[in-house]
Amino acid sequence: MARKSARAAAVQMVFENMLGGDGGEETLQGLIEFVPEDDDQEYIDSLLSGVQSHMDDLDAAIEKCLKGWTLDRIARVDRAVLRVAAYELCYDRKTPDAVVINEAVALAQRFDSPQAGKFVNGVLSTLLAERDAAKENS
Repeated sequence: MARKSARAAAVQMVFENMLGGDGGEETLQGLIEFVPEDDDQEYIDSLLSGVQSHMDDLDAAIEKCLKGWTLDRIARVDRAVLRVAAYELCYDRKTPDAVVINEAVALAQRFDSPQAGKFVNGVLSTLLAERDAAKENS
């Protein structure tokens, strides 16, 4: 499975978790028509556990980048996309920033709308600038 598909599966599992589901193995099997390879499973598990363990910090970082919005006003699917991408941009750092943002935009457009893709791009671009400015000031 490509990382793009694994990332999409992780977003869907984060979304299910937001709705009260467990976002576990059974969910993954329902999302993907074939069993992921070992490194894909590790990647998905890493994203899920990372988002879960850093949820408050991720939400605070995302909310800081919103202009005229609150986190609660954002569609849940877009929030899931933003959380996964923010985790990768701020904590995981194994994937190039441009790839993380481009794939997050594509997922927002796929699961929501073209306008959601623009919104996600703006939020993540601001988050990236904030992250880099904080790094320069430290």
